[in-house]
Amino acid sequence: MDSVKADLIEKLTWRRPKEEMQALCEREEFRPHLRAVCLSDDLKLNWRAAWILGSFPQEDLEQIFPDPEVLIACLNRPSKKDGYWREILKIIARLPLNENQEGLLYEAALKLWENLALASAVRLQALYALARVARNYPELKQEILAYQDAHYMQGISPGISNQVQKLFARLS
Repeated sequence: MDSVKADLIEKLTWRRPKEEMQALCEREEFRPHLRAVCLSDDLKLNWRAAWILGSFPQEDLEQIFPDPEVLIACLNRPSKKDGYWREILKIIARLPLNENQEGLLYEAALKLWENLALASAVRLQALYALARVARNYPELKQEILAYQDAHYMQGISPGISNQVQKLFARLS
């Protein structure tokens, strides 16, 4: 492993405030390695890399991820940490997508929304992704509105429930 990647991995294992972590990781030479760690199967580090990348400026994200499909594919991979999917969805929300990528995102986000075992925050981000796609394809709005059934609201915290209801109201 080269020294830059080793240095990045060491920094990612630190428990420091996000701003400090971001400042350490914004160095240009870290970016390809930060991307690689974010896309990796390393459950201890991929979430943290995604969390840091999520606060990068949009232009930087577009350079780091010129191919959003790789992030969308992460949503279909098993993960023991729900927070990883939440952070990946936040990154995707800031990237431009083509029609095919929107279709892939819609399918992945729908699976996440339907999974009642996931954390409320992950499911909320999945619903935001669904709504984003529905803005370009209004015919999907009715399909998404069918998911406001009480069954899908199980396990959602009261604060997130309010956000979900507001989002459904905007879709109707």
